[in-house]
Amino acid sequence: MIEIAQQHCNEILATGSRRGYQCCVVVAGLVGGWLIRQDSAAWAVSVRQRWSIMLVALGGALLGCALPAFFAGGMVEAQAWSGLVGPKTVLGGLLGSFLLVALFKRVTHNHLDTSDAFARGTVAILMIGRVGCVLQHCCYGRPSPWGLAVGAGPPRIPVQAMEALGLCGLLLLLQHLHLRARCRGRQLFVVFALYGALRFALEFWREPVAARYLGLGFYQWLALLLCLVGLAQIVIRTLQPNYSLKTRL
Repeated sequence: MIEIAQQHCNEILATGSRRGYQCCVVVAGLVGGWLIRQDSAAWAVSVRQRWSIMLVALGGALLGCALPAFFAGGMVEAQAWSGLVGPKTVLGGLLGSFLLVALFKRVTHNHLDTSDAFARGTVAILMIGRVGCVLQHCCYGRPSPWGLAVGAGPPRIPVQAMEALGLCGLLLLLQHLHLRARCRGRQLFVVFALYGALRFALEFWREPVAARYLGLGFYQWLALLLCLVGLAQIVIRTLQPNYSLKTRL
């Protein structure tokens, strides 16, 4: 079964544009990195401390993107163990970056709230990256008569484009919050909550490439965890207005 799914996946990917995907990844990194750099300019820290936090966030994202695949089951896990470069997930990247920065700041006794600076840039990276998925034909949806042609095989639900549109709306919301200085100390967790909910819903329409547990796909559980982390942080920071002054995030 895994071999058949892998063959099917390769047929779809063969009709996509790898170069288009790579260009989107580069643009996403540049745009998202610029936004994060702009929003982090307000941090009352030294240049060395600023770049330390940035590099730790990047390292956590890279680890978080890669590790879940080894436990995902199905075709994803088979691919992860078969080569050095395996499948990645932005859900794990967000959680990994969050956890590693929190740990780093606890160890270094850094009490500055830096979370808001990552909000707009993160969503920009995700949105442009999903455009790349549309071009490459990866992360495709289930077959459907109302879907769109994606390379070989039947029409499929355009979940990549739907996610990109949802992220565009989220970026506009964040821009509104940023310009009006609202939800301070909570903007990144608004991203976690809303993006987690979006991915949880879209996974019902995505082609299943990982195992299912208790009726939900592996990536739905990750999306649900991300959403719950976001909601928990929003509640904590709303009920405790001074939380951002002592947070390690």
